[in-house]
Amino acid sequence: MCNRDCCEARSPIAKRMAARRLLQLEEEERRKPKLVIPTPQSLFYPFEEVEAMAKYIIDVSHIRPKYGLICGSFLGGMISLVEQPVVIPYEDVPNFPAGIEPDCSFVLGTVMGAPIIALANRFHVCDGFNLATCSLPVRVMQLCGVKTIMLTSQAAAVNMQYQLGDIMLVEDHINVVGMMHQTALEGPSDSRFGSRKFSMVNAYDRELLEKSLEIGKRMGVQQFLHKGVLACLGGPVFETLAEERMLRAMEVDAVGISLVPEVIVAHQGGLRVLAFVIITMVANEKENEENEKDREMETDLEKPKEVSLEVSPLRVQACSDLIGRLLYHMHHEL
Repeated sequence: MCNRDCCEARSPIAKRMAARRLLQLEEEERRKPKLVIPTPQSLFYPFEEVEAMAKYIIDVSHIRPKYGLICGSFLGGMISLVEQPVVIPYEDVPNFPAGIEPDCSFVLGTVMGAPIIALANRFHVCDGFNLATCSLPVRVMQLCGVKTIMLTSQAAAVNMQYQLGDIMLVEDHINVVGMMHQTALEGPSDSRFGSRKFSMVNAYDRELLEKSLEIGKRMGVQQFLHKGVLACLGGPVFETLAEERMLRAMEVDAVGISLVPEVIVAHQGGLRVLAFVIITMVANEKENEENEKDREMETDLEKPKEVSLEVSPLRVQACSDLIGRLLYHMHHEL
């Protein structure tokens, strides 16, 4: 037998109220913040995908490189060291990300008889790339057969003694970015790339470091060749005076926005690492002292200052000569 509640539930008014309530619930659900789970860095480029990239490069070039070279655009002229180069644009390599600079490519060939794979125009986090992408070229080189990798970049001095155009061989680093839990190794680990947990002590090969100093002395460039500690910052802006003083207290000699993430991945893969930077900006505090009088006279110094990279071409050439002679030593004398 029908009762009052049953009839009320079937009334047009009750149905409209129920429909309105349903719409309200759906609207409330839409307005709730969605749970976003970011993809772990280590899952962006799985082993099989990187292996396919390496296989394509070897198949096209018919070269199995033993040495790798990565340098920033400022030292991109070092790529001219490669003899009988085979150029493979990034966009031709399966699933390899496109660079933001023109003519981004892998260059394979020989230097002093040593088979090498080289590239300029590396990826930077400040350009919108994640750390997995920034370190991807090292992964590709590793699977191409590279056993020793040389990394170069430009850097800003923290050491007050460093001059514009000086070359600093990296003997250790402070990974400021990594301290903020930013790493290409975040997420599940594939043992085919290397160990999950490993020490970064002696990541920079001591033998190659000392040999580079010896070669520099024979070249007559020891007066502007140093060894020091590099700190990796986020960029693209440079540090403040207070930050620079803090870094100097931490015994940092120069800072950059790249190179260290690549070193970590290279060390994980068991590669020998040599890294050096060319100083393209002197210490802020040193420049601040030199320009103190100008600051009192000029009114437009309140504007953000553009960094000018006025490094002597002879210093850049010295970087190329250092790499060439070191490659000859490694390939013919070791």
